[in-house]
This record gives sequence, C-alpha cells and structure tokens, in this order.
Amino acid sequence: DAKEFFEYTPGVLRAYVKPKHLDALTFTLYPVIEGRMGCKFIWGEVTGLNGTDRTASIKPMFGDAEEVIDFDYCVIAAGCNFGVFHKWGESLWFPTIHAKARPEGSWPHLDERFLEGRRRHILEEYTAIEGLNEKSAKILVVGAGFIGVEW
Repeated sequence: DAKEFFEYTPGVLRAYVKPKHLDALTFTLYPVIEGRMGCKFIWGEVTGLNGTDRTASIKPMFGDAEEVIDFDYCVIAAGCNFGVFHKWGESLWFPTIHAKARPEGSWPHLDERFLEGRRRHILEEYTAIEGLNEKSAKILVVGAGFIGVEW
C-alpha cells in the first residue's frame, strides 16, 4: 500500500467536524497485515506489473530506487479516487497518496501517506469549517456521492 494506514472512508465526514473521530476510523496496516494475517506488508507504490514473469515493480516508501518483487498471486485492490473535478480524482474523502498526484494536488504541503499527514489535513479542514461557523456563514451541502456521504 502507498500509505501506512487504513481509513474507513464513509466515516470521514464526521472527522471533519470532530477531528478526534479519525482515531475510530483508522488503523496502522503493518501490525494487522504482518501480525494478525501473517502476510508481508510492503509500504510503497506499485509502478508496474509483469504478469508473464509474475513480478511487480515497486517504489518502497523509504528507498530511492524501484525494486522488483515476485508473487504467486496478485490481487489488484487499487480503490478509487472519485473527485470528478480534479485531474487525479482528488477529494476530501480519500488521502492523496500517489507520487505523481501529490505535487499537483490541492494540499501538496501535507504527506497523507502518513497517518499524521492525514490527521493534519483533517485539522486544517476543521479549522476552515470552524471559521465559517464563527462568521455564521451559509453553506450548501450537495447530495450523496459514490460512498453515500455529502460533498
């Protein structure tokens, strides 16, 4: 995975108005995948697949060079980025984690591959919402998105 944590996306809306709720929506992947599931967790981004050779090119989180690993089975669970108004599908509901998307994102100063980066993003948005509340500003909530929460 390109990020160190799992986040239960449908609950994120609540975290934007109550930041401590993020703790109930997230967990660090390494101890669960390695400890409970007995699998190897590789924290990095897959940059290529070779089905014939059964290999994947990866860019590890803390390495400078790409590596090639082999696999017996390959499950592609890429998730989705569904922000229809952004080149990379960026939205508030999912952290911006991919190497090519992060520099062109709306919050490139935050590294949401780390749980702390995600937490800081939630806090920035909370502060913006708090400012709107202090001004008694009016907002428009627009329908349900793909995951059933308002935009």
